[in-house]
Amino acid sequence: MPTLKIKPLTARLLDSAPEAGNGLHRWLIKGARMCQMSGVSPDRAFDLLAATVVAQGGQIIPRSIRQAIEKAYSQPFTGGKYEKRPAWPEPDLGLIEELTLLRAWDVPGALATLESKSPEKLNKTTGEIMRRLFPHDSLVAAGFEMEDTTVYQLSRIIDRLHKWRLIVPNPMLGEYGLTQDNKQSGRCLSNTGPRRFLVTEFDFKPTNKQGNPTIWAPLINLWKAHGMFVQDACAAIVMRLAQHGPLAMVVFSGNISLHAWWYCAGEEESEGSRLRRFMQYAASLGADTATYTRSQFVRMPGATRPDGRKQTVHYLDTKGIEQ
Repeated sequence: MPTLKIKPLTARLLDSAPEAGNGLHRWLIKGARMCQMSGVSPDRAFDLLAATVVAQGGQIIPRSIRQAIEKAYSQPFTGGKYEKRPAWPEPDLGLIEELTLLRAWDVPGALATLESKSPEKLNKTTGEIMRRLFPHDSLVAAGFEMEDTTVYQLSRIIDRLHKWRLIVPNPMLGEYGLTQDNKQSGRCLSNTGPRRFLVTEFDFKPTNKQGNPTIWAPLINLWKAHGMFVQDACAAIVMRLAQHGPLAMVVFSGNISLHAWWYCAGEEESEGSRLRRFMQYAASLGADTATYTRSQFVRMPGATRPDGRKQTVHYLDTKGIEQ
């Protein structure tokens, strides 16, 4: 029997919404009911409806969206604030092929070349590294699993940090904040302070979770034919990006990807800013844009995965990082 495939809520909203000028405002109640039946919070529904209106070429009228949500959810609603998310370019496979194959002749490989360029020794402990990356009195969100949300005082766990496999690369504001569902959580966007590091992850896998080939499969085969490992290709891209931003650290995930940490404290993040343009370029080179979210977990340098694989550091440069 074929598997029943249910489209994500965002896709169903877009499919059901008319183009601007064709009664889009009248569709809001239908869209709000779809959100309510899907179990999302009113605040999340506001975001989804507003994003759908923008995608269909319409103009956001907050009062109309709130009224639709109140009708669908049968409860008063005074929240809702839509912030348009950045539009990221699709990976430029031709450019990625060109840049990575430029390093195909590096001996013994592009990853080794990246390591040779590291200004600092790579045998430092997790605590030694974090003392240079964050102020001593910082609050940090660290976790064993992606679901963890606990916030710790860095000075109290600095010598045990290697036991956690994940960390948010930006300091937290307090013990907890509020999620979009108005629930207390340590690791959430409202509790994450100004960006200190932007992390770009390059995770080129030949197949997806369903076992189907990804867009990276032909490139991975090409790299293999040229004697390159996936990590060499990732390192080649990181070295190109290092021509455009201050590279502080590169961490191996222990599986496939490399996480490159870029120091960016105080940088503007508005559209057209240097930081936004940098991330757009990284996205065109295959970076996962999920790490642009300030509260996103990334791999802890020097930690060990459950199966014993090390999250090794392959580049370190902490000069110029303000404490």
